[in-house]
Amino acid sequence: MLCCWAEDPNSEKFKLHLPRIFDYLWIAEDGMKMQGYNGSQLWDTAFAVQAIISTNIDEDVLEDCPGDLNFWYRHISKGAWPFSTADHGWPISDCTADGLKVK
Repeated sequence: MLCCWAEDPNSEKFKLHLPRIFDYLWIAEDGMKMQGYNGSQLWDTAFAVQAIISTNIDEDVLEDCPGDLNFWYRHISKGAWPFSTADHGWPISDCTADGLKVK
């Protein structure tokens, strides 16, 4: 957001950041709070999958999943996985490693 503002404070890029400020900055009863990420969904999922695989429950997973698989493909992080959600889609190497880890 700061980079977009420095480039042009009236730009559309900067304005698109404004509605998302409260995802990262807010006032609590003891003052201003800040977070750098909006979740840890990839790690949570990767660790859950690793636990499932270690118990051999993976043998019960459907081989032919129903539905439109293209619906679940996220182009923004093509080739890697982010730490949390599509909104925070920066690929992170250790998240990708855990996402790909097999037994």
